[in-house]
Amino acid sequence: MSTTRSVPLVASGHTRPVVHLSFSPLQQDGTYLLVSSCKDGNPMLREWTGDWVGTFIGHKGAVWSTKLSQDSTFAATGSADFTA
Repeated sequence: MSTTRSVPLVASGHTRPVVHLSFSPLQQDGTYLLVSSCKDGNPMLREWTGDWVGTFIGHKGAVWSTKLSQDSTFAATGSADFTA
């Protein structure tokens, strides 16, 4: 029997509920990026460890979805303020 232990990722910074997470493909070194969509209107980019990389600012409403490009050089966001 294999015993796998999961450790939760704690990534503070948002002030409202997170509604969506998007992950980049695995890099050659086994790492990845993730971007969180949140009702506070500030999607955040993080490293695979949960360390903050940056925040995308400019939306005036909740961000419902965020997607990273295949090579992780671009991100697209969709917001309740009718902007992307």
